[in-house]
Amino acid sequence: MAYSPSANNVAPHQTIISTMKVKLDTKKFYPGYPVFIVSYYGKDGQPKLSTLSSSFSIGNVFAMGMHANSYLSSCIKHKKGLCINFLTRNHLRAIERAGLVSNFDCETKTADTELTFSNNETTNSPYINEASVVLACETKDEITLRDEGLKVVLADIRERLCEERLIEDGHFKYEELDLPLLEADSSGIFYRFMNKELQKGGSFFK
Repeated sequence: MAYSPSANNVAPHQTIISTMKVKLDTKKFYPGYPVFIVSYYGKDGQPKLSTLSSSFSIGNVFAMGMHANSYLSSCIKHKKGLCINFLTRNHLRAIERAGLVSNFDCETKTADTELTFSNNETTNSPYINEASVVLACETKDEITLRDEGLKVVLADIRERLCEERLIEDGHFKYEELDLPLLEADSSGIFYRFMNKELQKGGSFFK
């Protein structure tokens, strides 16, 4: 039976407040997701880049959404290793170039970002030296959304790397993390930026 907040199931001390919502007329809605660059070896054996934002992490699995016919999608069918690179707002030019220029159409796309690379031996994939945080991954499975022309790729996180400045006494300094967050709907794409405000989880419920 569906729950209904009627007078029969509302405790005496509870108050039901009716609030009106309005319809958000949009074909997509992103309330704020970290933007990241996927780095991987292309079909020519050279580092390639693709910018994404649709993602979530659960345990040691990283899930990311992408177009099913993208260059990235075609490459990871043959090579499982890739790196998820989180960069600061100072690298938004490179982030946008990696996302707005196609690897199919531009052979100099990676070089034009002026980013540099090292090889992660655990996954045999390139990571971006300028990244604040890197997740070295190996793809394991994918879910194809045929009607949408999209797919969700699942990858095992094999190694986590970060800049030395983000570690103090063995703890990650979350207040120093500066990642651009993507917010978007059908009208456009926007970036929101982090600040240094930090509140420990569990401190609001006492």
